[in-house]
Amino acid sequence: MRIVNPSFGRQLDAGAKAVSEKSPTDWLNDPVAIISNSKPNAMELLQGVRKLMGEFRSIDNVDYMDKPSAAHPAPPELVERVINNYRGAIVALAD
Repeated sequence: MRIVNPSFGRQLDAGAKAVSEKSPTDWLNDPVAIISNSKPNAMELLQGVRKLMGEFRSIDNVDYMDKPSAAHPAPPELVERVINNYRGAIVALAD
């Protein structure tokens, strides 16, 4: 498995808060993206994860999204949306 920080090395926009290793994602409060690879059953799996998260945190800022095709990488606009709006992401695939 390869884990990538897509915002590493990006210049911060004016007024943006810097994120460092000393300020990890707060999984109980921070906005979280749940991203499906669009394979069969991935949506059901990840919607179940979101529902279970609701047992220990508010899920008002836990958003489900998917890429258009399992055969292609996530489009740049989806990656940008995650970078600019979320502190953590849960990415999964299923069949």
